[in-house]
Amino acid sequence: MHWGTFPYRFLKRMLSLGVLLFVMSFGALAQLDSTQSKQLNEVLIQGEGSQGSLAQFSTAAIQTLSAKEIQHLPTLQLSDALKFMSGVVVKDYGGIGGMKTVSVRGLGSQHTGVLYDGVPLTDCQTGQIDLGKYSLEKLGSIALTVGTDEQILLPARVHSYSNLLKLTTFHTLPDPDERIQVKASCVTGSYGLVSPFFQLTSLMPSEKNPQRYVLWNLSGRFLRSRGDYPYLLHYGGVTDSISHEERQNTDIKTWDVEANVLVQLKQGEQLSFKVYGYDSDLGLPNATIFYNLDAKQRLHNFNYFGQMTYRKWFNSRWSYLLNAKFNSDYTHYVDSAYLNEAHCLDNTYQQYEGYVSNAVSFAPLHQKGEEPGRVLRHDLHLGLANDLFYNQLESANIDYEHPARFTTLTALSARYDSRPVTINGNLLFTTVNNMAQDTAVGKAFLHLSPALSISWRAHKHIQLRAFYKDIFRMPTFNDLYYREVGNLWLKPEKTQQWDLGLIVETPKLWRGTFNMAVTLDGYYNIVRDKIVAFPTHNLFSWSMLNYGLVHIAGAEMTLNAIYTIKRDYLLIIHGSCTYQYAVDRTDPGYPTYGHQIPYTPRWSGSVSATIHLPFVTVSYALMLCGDRYALGENIPANLVAGYADHSLSIQHESLIKGHTLGFKFELLNLSDRNYEIVRNYPMQGSGFRLKMYYQFH
Repeated sequence: MHWGTFPYRFLKRMLSLGVLLFVMSFGALAQLDSTQSKQLNEVLIQGEGSQGSLAQFSTAAIQTLSAKEIQHLPTLQLSDALKFMSGVVVKDYGGIGGMKTVSVRGLGSQHTGVLYDGVPLTDCQTGQIDLGKYSLEKLGSIALTVGTDEQILLPARVHSYSNLLKLTTFHTLPDPDERIQVKASCVTGSYGLVSPFFQLTSLMPSEKNPQRYVLWNLSGRFLRSRGDYPYLLHYGGVTDSISHEERQNTDIKTWDVEANVLVQLKQGEQLSFKVYGYDSDLGLPNATIFYNLDAKQRLHNFNYFGQMTYRKWFNSRWSYLLNAKFNSDYTHYVDSAYLNEAHCLDNTYQQYEGYVSNAVSFAPLHQKGEEPGRVLRHDLHLGLANDLFYNQLESANIDYEHPARFTTLTALSARYDSRPVTINGNLLFTTVNNMAQDTAVGKAFLHLSPALSISWRAHKHIQLRAFYKDIFRMPTFNDLYYREVGNLWLKPEKTQQWDLGLIVETPKLWRGTFNMAVTLDGYYNIVRDKIVAFPTHNLFSWSMLNYGLVHIAGAEMTLNAIYTIKRDYLLIIHGSCTYQYAVDRTDPGYPTYGHQIPYTPRWSGSVSATIHLPFVTVSYALMLCGDRYALGENIPANLVAGYADHSLSIQHESLIKGHTLGFKFELLNLSDRNYEIVRNYPMQGSGFRLKMYYQFH
């Protein structure tokens, strides 16, 4: 790391502003009721949501997977679980080490924000978060929100995304008598896969006041795989010659370590810390084209960050949230077969981010003596949040030295709940200043983004919802500054989203043995000034341009059902189906006008069925994806064929005096097809995974 070049003056200024706002907010709130002593309810620890309802009634379209649900799906990485959510397209470049990004409802991966325990994960260089690097072992739940989040006490940055992926670590209080939880597992599988995991959780209550405690955990994971799976190579069309090949340069070795500390200072006051480190060394396989199967590219990534969250519930009216984070990400890319004079390409990138967020919420209709969690017949909540963050990228591979960006986000939010009707809205004001040292280049952007959502609980089991959201996405550092590609005059993307949805949940039928919930959503998105890469004079020289107009119309359906055959015998079914009509509407005279945009299938879906028996759990999962096109013109030469992926898993657990021992055996891709999610990057055929796990609690 080049600490000498890090711009301390900007970070210091940003932190000073954050601290100033913190002091002002804290001081103002502290004066509201300084003469009264209040006994607030104890704050709940993050964990799995309630299982009492199969539907999540909300003004936004929300899909969730709990840790138990994830456990029964054929999943190893976060990206595997997301494939079972409707409207989600995961771009997977093959193998465990291949990059995995997510597109929701036809929008680019930069439009999906990822929150890790309430604080955003970011990449200022590409704007894309590689979801393949995050383990599922530590997660208690995954939630995908499309629309406006109903929570008021949130960072302003949450409102700057079209879609929000929330990752929540599994914090539960150990047994008061034991106060320690130990969790360990090891996964092994085809092509040299080995991945051990260990986590230790401990509760340390205060001797003077048992309502105060410190909860901490430490976890670590190692993953290694050769990834050298076989595949069938077609040299031309399906009737041309073929050969049996083996994927090359697909090895991967990673480790990650994470420590969390949650301090319950007193009732209504929490402080938490997270420190995370990740290191990976992997090979990047070539696209399987033109007989060029030998790959020499290597990628090394080292990422670490530290974050802090402070929450304070002053009384039933006022609450406060502070988030702070520092992130460092180092990337080293080497291609020893690159066709230049040195016959080698050696690029390094170092990016930094400093981040401070302050948020305040106010419930004016609540009385000062009421319980903080009480729901009123007519309830109003107001919120104000301000985020400040500074990004910098260092690399010798861009034309402008040390490009940097200073961003402020201010969000005013409100939610009104009259029991049958809920109205939720926010107004986000964005200011962005791009800076590059040793140049006169600098761009300032201002944008106001409104969002409004409404839901009507027509019946105990029926809800209608609708929302509108305006999104403003800045170009990434690669878009602006990358050598021979960047365009300093790019305009930000502007997206408008509309949604109309219905939620229906059946009451308990057949003497309480059957329960089902169905959601239906129709949506329409408009993307203006879409940022895309265009070839200039040859295929090796590209330029970033704003590309007109894209219209996206679609529909989603999800189904969740539970049938209790008899005691301890359950059948659980999850299903999703998505239709997307996402077409280019830029220029009627252009060949791609009216064509489906690349890598967006018209139809996709998934089904999973799980049978719980007293001694074993059996799960079957099916993923379906229709035909797509690799480029803008929908012609046969650009067609990427659809696929169906079948998987089967068997799981058994034994509980012996507080110790849980279990195993899970998975048979993957039963049809043994090397289908492609990204063209010329074949996926692994049939394989297996075996997981052994132990938990002491």
